[in-house]
Amino acid sequence: MMVTSAGGHLAQLLPLEDWWRTHTRSWVTFRRPEVEAALASEAVTWCYYPTTRNIPNAIRNLFLAWPTLRRDRPDVVVSVGAGVSVPFFVVARLLRIPTVYIECFDRITMPTLSGRICYPLSDIFCVQWEEQLRYYPDAVNIGPVL
Repeated sequence: MMVTSAGGHLAQLLPLEDWWRTHTRSWVTFRRPEVEAALASEAVTWCYYPTTRNIPNAIRNLFLAWPTLRRDRPDVVVSVGAGVSVPFFVVARLLRIPTVYIECFDRITMPTLSGRICYPLSDIFCVQWEEQLRYYPDAVNIGPVL
């Protein structure tokens, strides 16, 4: 299951298509015209947005995550953030579903809020720059995905 915000976050998962295309998958993201176009042939659960520091939508997404993850029972939850990743990682942890978080490409000198929250919830935490290891010492540097 790919859980991501729209825009640049989704743009960082799309280049990994050679990997995710070979697996049965579903997506959780925002219902926006550009996202609907990019994921037209994909199974998508539409989450609540905006998510950045929006407590009511974080709670709504938490209540969305529980039935979605219980129903789909993915082998892994993968996210590049942002806010929608947090409730899905919390529920995935409770359901013992492995998680992989990829810290954002453009946050080199300062960690993201969702990255800081998801770091202890992640089975594998990936960074795209050597400098990001300063904040996430147990992360795996996968290099830039864009």
